[in-house]
Amino acid sequence: MGDITILLVEDESVESIDIKRTLESFGYQVPYVAPNGQEAIYKALELKPDLILIDINLEGEIDGFEAISKIKELDIPFIYLTAHPEESTIEKTKVTEPERYIIKPYNSTELKYAIDLAVQKNRIWKELKISENKYTNFFNHMSNVMAVYEAVDNGKDFIFKDFKQAVENIEHIEKEDVFIGKRVTEIFPEVKDFGVLDAFKRVWETGNPEYFPENRYKDGKDPGSWREIWIYKLPTGEIIAIYNDVTECKKAEKELKTLNKALKKRDEELKYFIENAPVAIAMFDTHMRYIAASSRWIKDYNIQGMKLHGASHYDIFPEITDELKEVHQRALAGSIISVDDDEFIRADGSIQYVRWEVRPWYLSSGDIGGIVIFSEDVSERMKAVKELQDNEEKYKTLFESNPDYTILIGLDGVILDVNSSAVKFTNRSKEEIIGRTYAELELFPKKDLNLLMESFADVLKGEIIGPFQNRLVSKEANISWVETQLVPIMKDGKVYSIMVIAEDITSKKKATDQLIKSINEKDLLLKEIHHRVKNNIQIISSLLNLQKQHVDSDEFVNILTESQNRIKSMAMIHEKLYHSGDLTRINFAEYIETLVSDLYISYAISARQVTPVINVENVRFNIETAVPCGLIITELVSNSLKHAFPSGKKGTLTVALKTRTEWNELVISDDGVGFPEKFNLEDSKTLGLQLVNILLKQLDGKITLNQNHGTRFKIVFKELKYKKRI
Repeated sequence: MGDITILLVEDESVESIDIKRTLESFGYQVPYVAPNGQEAIYKALELKPDLILIDINLEGEIDGFEAISKIKELDIPFIYLTAHPEESTIEKTKVTEPERYIIKPYNSTELKYAIDLAVQKNRIWKELKISENKYTNFFNHMSNVMAVYEAVDNGKDFIFKDFKQAVENIEHIEKEDVFIGKRVTEIFPEVKDFGVLDAFKRVWETGNPEYFPENRYKDGKDPGSWREIWIYKLPTGEIIAIYNDVTECKKAEKELKTLNKALKKRDEELKYFIENAPVAIAMFDTHMRYIAASSRWIKDYNIQGMKLHGASHYDIFPEITDELKEVHQRALAGSIISVDDDEFIRADGSIQYVRWEVRPWYLSSGDIGGIVIFSEDVSERMKAVKELQDNEEKYKTLFESNPDYTILIGLDGVILDVNSSAVKFTNRSKEEIIGRTYAELELFPKKDLNLLMESFADVLKGEIIGPFQNRLVSKEANISWVETQLVPIMKDGKVYSIMVIAEDITSKKKATDQLIKSINEKDLLLKEIHHRVKNNIQIISSLLNLQKQHVDSDEFVNILTESQNRIKSMAMIHEKLYHSGDLTRINFAEYIETLVSDLYISYAISARQVTPVINVENVRFNIETAVPCGLIITELVSNSLKHAFPSGKKGTLTVALKTRTEWNELVISDDGVGFPEKFNLEDSKTLGLQLVNILLKQLDGKITLNQNHGTRFKIVFKELKYKKRI
């Protein structure tokens, strides 16, 4: 009982001492004795005792009754002490609802019993009140609906016996629409299709509780709500159903699915971004443990196969310095730090150059959740920079040591740099040249300067111009011929400057000009030779023609005609070469057409009788090949025109020439009467065919004869190489 405190209110000092000692002897605590009603109110508020023992009749402005009336709102139990047990006094104090009245002189046992009973009663009352408030609040705020039903028609239907107030919301009906005693099927006409009545009946018949899973109920009042139901049978035989409206949950599930789909899409997009980011990305928590890392991060730092998620960054990279760890701490405090071209020495001693940025990432609460490191391995770029620096040194060395005059010009025409060769030629110092223009230095004659300026306009398009020849003028007015090339120097895809490279060709040009003069003279001489050879051959042909006029024998006439045709085939080659721009090679396709046409005229054969078919590729032969090949064509075509089509017989004569990389194929065929059956080309006694065999050996060629349909000669040969004559 030592935990029970009592406020004693008594104005009689002797009596208060006696009561206090009695109470303390029972084990109660009496922290204060109030001598009047005013002080009793003050101390009750201060001490909040478990019980107040107060005399009704107290001296002063406030008696015990009035004091209790003001203290009562504190819910502290009290017992009146009084020496005046009159009925009027008792009636007056009843409105304050005391726990008991103790009549003086008091009985100590009665007093102890009254105190224990009052304190225990108050504690139980408080606990019940707390419990009641707790459960009242719970049921008033729970979303579930409870309804009690009584079976009718042997469980085929049920009537409402009671329901929880929240049923108005979940069932979508107004309070006045719900009537105790009405049938379920009357209030909810679609309930039979819903299926819950069958569950009610089973529980009512068996007494076993059932769970009616989520289902959707819909009628004229309810647009369609989802609910789940727990059904129990009460000892009274009634059915109690607890409804849980899961419509919002279903909506939330739908929204959650949509949200999850969106989140999944966002995660996929984020994953795609991280996986395909051009830089390495890693995300850490506040303890520098990995949350995520991109594939580029793993590749750049060569940590394939290592488990990163949840691992400490410093365990993965033990080589991380204290300076970098300090950077991470600063980022975790909210700073953003970035560095270009940082040297990162790996554990194996290798060096990576890294450009990185460290920044914090934030939780939805606004607190820092960790850091994100963006990095890019720029080792290759640094290597390229070093190579560029080396190349610049090489360029400078090449620029200076180049024997050609090399000058770098800006787009405004101002000279930016010159090499030592150019300095030496101009006989000026670099300082005199750099910063000035060509025109100021008078490096070119006026005509050449205009040509150079026109070329500058073309090189500004990004094209390399030249080489072309022009003149340069030294300080002493000495003129040199140079072969110039203009090279655009590009930067960021645009022409930045122009490199002028001029090779001194003064001596070379003199020698070249002399050589060209000599060649022109020889070409002229060669043309004259071809012309004179052709004229001499023509004289021989004319002599033969005159001779034919003095010969009576047809055989001799034919011999002279064939000789004339052979001479003409050679003369024609010299004629073609004379009129050709190339004195070494002849257009053989044109030559064959002209040759065949002349042979038709020579033998007085009409193209209507023997149709000529010329199928020759565009080929050019040197004179070593053209002469024997022309003679062979002359012999074989002449043979066909003379012998293949006797007595005006009609037919076709074909000349075809195909050329390949290594060999040429000449075909001469006709559909005439052909050679005798036992004819042997190699043993032929005629001059023409003997000449063909001789010429084939000269061409290192092979000939085949096919007589299945007329006559078909196929000759395969190579072009002869030029042989130097002594």
